[in-house]
Amino acid sequence: MADEEKRAEENLSADNEKRAEENLSTIDEVLSADGEERADGPLLYDPLFETPPDTVIRDTPGKGFFGKAPVKKAVFIIILSIFVGVSISLSFGSLTKDRFKYEETDDGYMLSEFNASKTDDVLTVDFVLSEDGTPQKDKTVTAVREWALCCNDYTSFILIGKDVREISNTSFYTCTALQAVLVDPENPYFLSDKGVLYRQENGEATELMLYPARNDLYRATLALGAAEPADEKAAREFVSRAQKLDEKSGEWREAQQKEYPAEGSFDLKGEERDALLSALKYEILPGVTRVGETAFAENRNIYEITIPEGVREFASMAFYKCGNLRSLRIPDSTETIGSDAFSYCSEIKSLFIPKSVKTIGHHAFFGCDGVDEVRMECAEADAPETGEDWMPQKRKFFLHDVPIVFSSERGSD
Repeated sequence: MADEEKRAEENLSADNEKRAEENLSTIDEVLSADGEERADGPLLYDPLFETPPDTVIRDTPGKGFFGKAPVKKAVFIIILSIFVGVSISLSFGSLTKDRFKYEETDDGYMLSEFNASKTDDVLTVDFVLSEDGTPQKDKTVTAVREWALCCNDYTSFILIGKDVREISNTSFYTCTALQAVLVDPENPYFLSDKGVLYRQENGEATELMLYPARNDLYRATLALGAAEPADEKAAREFVSRAQKLDEKSGEWREAQQKEYPAEGSFDLKGEERDALLSALKYEILPGVTRVGETAFAENRNIYEITIPEGVREFASMAFYKCGNLRSLRIPDSTETIGSDAFSYCSEIKSLFIPKSVKTIGHHAFFGCDGVDEVRMECAEADAPETGEDWMPQKRKFFLHDVPIVFSSERGSD
């Protein structure tokens, strides 16, 4: 019995050695094949037998001096160093960007740039501010440069001091969180109406300069009993209260974009719903003769606008991309409609242009896809001067202008 077990073990050992030799032979064949496929198909990938890539930089024949390996290595290192250096410089620059930038002028200082952070929900423009926000009372700010706060996503309130006399129409363009621009009552150059910024003369509003992106939220919060803030502390308290209302009204706002005015409570109290709905409308102050550049631009929180008689000009991009504006009544006093003044106001359904209009800029109504026809009060012979692609357009089989109906009556627009 012992002899049989011993012979069995010897046979098993011999078989194992034979199979091992066959496996090694197969591996040698694979390695020597230099990547060629076997007749019965490709081998399964196994990282154990992967040939590492050749990472050595070698001479390139026929390339002369620049084909030498040492030269190629040097060029590679130089390019890599430049790339790393530029990346570090840009990163460091973005981290160390000045919070405030001012320029000295003949009568004071100009705020030329403000790089806000999440804590900069309120900005006061009256004195030059140090990096920590401390006002330097001996340096009065009298002007704000164009685009100074462009693309600011954090600031909710801007408080304008009594000595500020120059503000560009684009100074606060696309400040997406901005609820209100509040002007010191003693300022003779500007005024604010429920957070909307106007230029004034002798106490009367003459030009609407800026309807802030979230002014609807500001006016709704006022309607619910909040007091208009008079200083930075009160403004920050207002921001906190308005934010709670904004969060609560999220579903309600989404519903308005689909069907305005949408029915239902959406977990809002009746007075909250009424205040929010009323705040989607705005009536421009009487006496205004001009709606300035970018005044309402890219504002999707304005649904209805009342424009008084006396407005003579809608400047360039005045209502650019007001995608939820539902109707438009151009007053009989209007003479000029600027370039892109109402472009991409896609929810406007009716367009009547009074005979007082003499000039319409390029792309003035381009992208107003809801308009089926343009009705003009004037006869065709008296048509206003128009710029390129000023018309609304429709897309059926291809893009084409909508028809113009001359000698039309205003109707119910």
